[in-house]
Amino acid sequence: MKLFSLVLSSFISSVVATGPVPVTKSGLAGINGFTFYDPYCGHGCFRSFSPFKLACSASVSPGGHTTGTEAAHNLAMCRASNFPYLSSIAWCMHLYCSDDVRASKIETFWETGITGDINILPVWSFGEVMANITEPPTMIAKNQSMILDMTMLTTQETWEVTWTTLYYFFRETALESYFGLSICLTAFGLPIALTWLGYLPFMTSALDRIKPWLYPSLFGTYHDRPLPFLLGNVPTIGQSFYISVLVILNIVFLAVGYRTLYPNQTMQWYTNHYQELMAYFMWRTGVLAFCQMPVLFLFSSRNNILLWLTNWSHATYMLLHRWVARLFLIQTLLHSILALVLYKNTGSYATSLKTGWWIWGAIATVASVIIVLTSVLVIRQRAYELFLITHIIMAVICLVGCWYHVWYGYENTFGYETWLYATIAVWFFDRLARLARILKMGIRRAKVTDIGSTLVRVDIPGIRGAAPGRVVFVYFPTLNPLRPWENHPFSMVPTALLTKHKHNDYSGSETGNIEKNHAMMVSSKTAADSKGYNNSGVTLFVRKSKGMTGFLKANNRLLTLVEGPYPTNPTNAVLQSDRLLLIGGGIGITALLPFLRCHPNIRLFYSVKTADKCLVDTLSAVMDEVREKEISVGDRLNIDAHLQNEVNLGWSKIAVVVCGPVGMCDDVRAVVARLGREKAGHCSLELEVDAFSW
Repeated sequence: MKLFSLVLSSFISSVVATGPVPVTKSGLAGINGFTFYDPYCGHGCFRSFSPFKLACSASVSPGGHTTGTEAAHNLAMCRASNFPYLSSIAWCMHLYCSDDVRASKIETFWETGITGDINILPVWSFGEVMANITEPPTMIAKNQSMILDMTMLTTQETWEVTWTTLYYFFRETALESYFGLSICLTAFGLPIALTWLGYLPFMTSALDRIKPWLYPSLFGTYHDRPLPFLLGNVPTIGQSFYISVLVILNIVFLAVGYRTLYPNQTMQWYTNHYQELMAYFMWRTGVLAFCQMPVLFLFSSRNNILLWLTNWSHATYMLLHRWVARLFLIQTLLHSILALVLYKNTGSYATSLKTGWWIWGAIATVASVIIVLTSVLVIRQRAYELFLITHIIMAVICLVGCWYHVWYGYENTFGYETWLYATIAVWFFDRLARLARILKMGIRRAKVTDIGSTLVRVDIPGIRGAAPGRVVFVYFPTLNPLRPWENHPFSMVPTALLTKHKHNDYSGSETGNIEKNHAMMVSSKTAADSKGYNNSGVTLFVRKSKGMTGFLKANNRLLTLVEGPYPTNPTNAVLQSDRLLLIGGGIGITALLPFLRCHPNIRLFYSVKTADKCLVDTLSAVMDEVREKEISVGDRLNIDAHLQNEVNLGWSKIAVVVCGPVGMCDDVRAVVARLGREKAGHCSLELEVDAFSW
């Protein structure tokens, strides 16, 4: 945790800022030594005299800070050489700073904070000012309309109210940092911890027994297939555990740890206990929203480092991305509502409404609402490109709004911007990595072949990296010149795999025994069938639909850009099984084909609609190499019976990989979970699902 906080703080450790607290660095409050009211006695004195006018400037800054304007700069210049102002603060520090406050700390504060602008130093040092005070001051500065034209005193009551207000504010801000960092670290680290748990001694058998209880959907068999009326996708029990942890942390950290000055003492900024507590709630919800932004952007990115560090699938991270987004929106709405209620109660709503920090905060809130509302499943399915463009634009607006919200409010001095730096870093890394991957692959010319009324074969020469559990994102810029950026993920098949090899011929009787249950016999193609195709590269099989793929047609030199390959599903566990079952439906066979040469004991179950028999014919060369298979055209697979038979054969560990329509995937999930629980201790089942889902 400390290492992560050091890295997070280092994003902006060299920043020099002016604002509510002139500071020489930033980070997360209370972490890695970052504080902005040290020493409290000095800041108490500084703010006790900041509201008074000076002879050289009619401007005042009640909070003691500058705002980056010309008037603020002039005020700082005035303070730097105004002896009554400097001497009043110096004498106050002399009276109220205890002996355990080091002289070096006082001098540091004097040089960096006394004028309100870190770039403008006072003409005299603290020691020089004290040496020039010839006699102790006796007049108390009370009326803020007066001009501070001599060395004056502040009352101990004023000083105590000032420094205790700062202390309690910093305490709350530091607590927010710890709570926010805890949520961020948990969201990032829990997938790693749960993955690496499997490498501990004696954990393999325990996990084999636990996994079947984690596979099922939390509600019925709705996971990859959406709830009725397209209400969304239900998480699995395993995913629900992760979501529950984040929900509990958000609730607990929002509810605990508050300490207020009222009713025993007075807070300078608010007039009663209700307002003070509401302010703490408001600040807390803002940070709890901000701290989830880096994770929110990370989970949705293609270059998510957790895809390499964990055995969680890309689909899992996308589902969790949506749940983190909901938590982010809830905290954001709470923050905005609490701010509205608080400022209405204090009577400052009308003036705050015109400020930059309020306006940009409102913009960020509205953008967040739009992002979540336009991300519902019905929109993603029926208008994906509209969803995607809206998503990106609103995300940019939200980030910009958050940035200016904290800039106008605090001028990046309280550490809130650290979460935004981390979020921007995640996003920029992903976008730059995408560009680098495209440039690495270079410009390609693909051969497109129609193999059916709705299916095409796309061969892209010179591309490597086809492997189980990987996809590439493919761009065809010339198909739709108005949207050249449009791209979609596709499973890759090594083109060489589609070529018939003579030494792999098997007897017709053997094949006939395997292809049963209304399966149609598929004749093998000869090596000559591959004439015209370059065996070096990858092949995609694409179903034409709305958007970019609807424009695909026969073409021998289609301009193509390839981004990837990216991992989508972990494969180590399934490839270490005794038996590997591949279950595919329709065009989902393309995700299963790369497994064929990666495991010595495979059985393939594949069903396809009669209208898509052309796909079976096209793949006959590679299908003939599979000794154990069942291919059904125009008929559904009896998944329950097939899996039950395999379990009864006595295998110690069976891995099941399924890719196809969402209904098929959920059916396989339910059967595997049930059999895994029933056969616990005798046969363990490993499941990986690659569904056609949104």
